[in-house]
Amino acid sequence: MTEKRILNTLPAPTFGWLGVNSLEREVLVPERAESLESKGAEPLRIEVTDSRLYEINTQAEQFIIMFMSGDNKKTVSVKIHGAEGTRTKLVQVFEKGAQTVSGVSAELADRAELELVQLYLGGADTASEIKAELSGYSAKLTADIGYLLDNEDKLDINLIADHYGRKTLSEIKVRGVMDGSSQKTFKGTIDFKNGAIGAKGSENEEVLLMNESVRNRTVPLILCAEEDVEGSHGASIGRINEEHIFYMQSRGISEEKIYELMAKAKTEQIIKCIGDSETAERINRALGRGDEDNE
Repeated sequence: MTEKRILNTLPAPTFGWLGVNSLEREVLVPERAESLESKGAEPLRIEVTDSRLYEINTQAEQFIIMFMSGDNKKTVSVKIHGAEGTRTKLVQVFEKGAQTVSGVSAELADRAELELVQLYLGGADTASEIKAELSGYSAKLTADIGYLLDNEDKLDINLIADHYGRKTLSEIKVRGVMDGSSQKTFKGTIDFKNGAIGAKGSENEEVLLMNESVRNRTVPLILCAEEDVEGSHGASIGRINEEHIFYMQSRGISEEKIYELMAKAKTEQIIKCIGDSETAERINRALGRGDEDNE
């Protein structure tokens, strides 16, 4: 079943002509939910080729790795319930050609932690939304997100960290490389609700632009209804410094190779966050890299 939905809505709308307030998409609606649970220290690896709804009820520790594969359109939703003192690690790899409407929602109780790692390796038209409700005392969200976009890839990410609990913490890092005529929107919101005393939140995005035809939109947002909080955001967007290019070219490295090396470096930062050699090997193969890249 398909239905038209409004997605990735910005919590505090800005000027409509910027085109970042929301998306409208025809989405496939998953009909049933599937529970996920990893065993021991080994991650549970899942191949997602069609529309699915997953639920993760963490009572101790969970490590889930999801591969969004195939070039068909699909809707994938993940609901996470982090009980008191638990830790959930969710890794999502969006492979080249995947056309996905993705949603991750999390409710974190006292001292519950969610570590989210996402890597987007291109896609015809991907919409992704992350909503984390940090309701418990000292609940924590860390998000490491990376993307490699080329040709006519389109990516829209909307991340919202709602701080309700005292001394909650959110740390959001986004790194990306854009080439061709790709388009990307990243909306990152840290919302300190009334009562979130002592809460802290930070977000930062680094975007490397490899072509003048790309269209990048970054919308960092901090909302605050509580006085005793700390919030920060920043963005670094642009091409490589001309002095750095000149220096490397003087060492015999072409400009094309320089950008390739920079793109590789940003990807490897995300791969290290995954913490799974099998997944790292698969990503490197997809990117046409040899075994030396796994060392």
